[in-house]
Amino acid sequence: MSRRVLFVDPIGGLSGDMFLGAFIDLGLPLDILEAGLNKIGRNRFFAQKIEVVTRHHIAACKVSFPALPEAIANPAPKTLAAVKKFLADCGLPDAITAITLKAFHHLAAAEAKVHGVDIADIHFHEVGDYDTLADIVGMAVAVDWLQPEYLSLRPIPLGSGTVECAHGMLPVPVPAVMVLLEGLPTVAGGIKSELVTPTGAAIIKTLAEILIPFDISVCKLGRSGYGAGSRQYSEKPNLLRLTSGISESHSAPINNSPFALQSLVTIETVIDDMTPEKFAFLKDRLFDDGALEVVSWPVFMKKGRLGNSLMILLEPSLEEKIIRRIFDESPTLGIRRQIGERYFLEREIRSYTTSFGEIRCKTARDKSGRIINVKPEHDDLIRLAESHPFSLTRLEQLIISELSAFHDQGNLDS
Repeated sequence: MSRRVLFVDPIGGLSGDMFLGAFIDLGLPLDILEAGLNKIGRNRFFAQKIEVVTRHHIAACKVSFPALPEAIANPAPKTLAAVKKFLADCGLPDAITAITLKAFHHLAAAEAKVHGVDIADIHFHEVGDYDTLADIVGMAVAVDWLQPEYLSLRPIPLGSGTVECAHGMLPVPVPAVMVLLEGLPTVAGGIKSELVTPTGAAIIKTLAEILIPFDISVCKLGRSGYGAGSRQYSEKPNLLRLTSGISESHSAPINNSPFALQSLVTIETVIDDMTPEKFAFLKDRLFDDGALEVVSWPVFMKKGRLGNSLMILLEPSLEEKIIRRIFDESPTLGIRRQIGERYFLEREIRSYTTSFGEIRCKTARDKSGRIINVKPEHDDLIRLAESHPFSLTRLEQLIISELSAFHDQGNLDS
């Protein structure tokens, strides 16, 4: 069955306006784009400007969203919680909202990691204006229109030098961009300029997360679109090229599934000459390296020796790091490898106030944001059980029942 592939070639870098310009040049109908942007304040908080420009004699689309006077009295949302509320009130389709929120979550998470603070305390500066909101929502509209399932990404040029930001003079790439690009292919850009903006980095991280990595060479190429950046470089054109392709090499998942699909690698080995203490140390380090699952079970080997089979589930970008860890920390001489896919639920840890006290819960959602499961954290259950006359099991049942009532009343997300 044919599957659509999105090829991303960051010739001159990545930014939000370059992504949107490339999607428009690729064929995104303006009426579809404007229908989405109207819901977040087009022609009220920001204008829309689309023009054809050239970079090194290549025609490209340049898009911008100049602020309008009403944006001063009604500024764009500046925190992740404010973005969520703003989007919830806009009436955008669920799929577009989910993609937009994912990009903003990546931005906030990167800033939180850089500054060592909680994600809820992050205040958007350069990426907190309507032009960034329009770039990201426009990208989400474009992805929803194109419906790609696979992503092929050429190395991202990093640039060099320094740039003046709200936090002062920062090195290029800025720290948040370095966090956002972790696990993605990059290359030294050779140009003393900021080639990748935080918005551009958040968009490519989002695409890399929601689309399946494409590693099959045979593909029928379709149309290409070019998005132009604001700067001009003598070394190369400041362009982002997006190309739509069709691959007939992949089996198809359920097209209308409400669950996210992710491409993963499974690696496995069997070890029979390693002490339990070292084996436990290896498993802990694998989780530290980013493994999604680390599972082991006893097996009988040659001459009746008892060994352990070790299986690790991981994202493709972490494969070399985790394989190196296994070879460095264990005596194994070989590792088996398989590529596969998994359906998964988005999950987050959130705190809720119940009649028994504050408790953290793992909340699982499908692609539309619908809550599928809420599981109280075990350590918090133990803490609350010490001050209530219930068994641990009964207390968990009562808290889940109370949270279910909150959900039925529409209060669980508040």
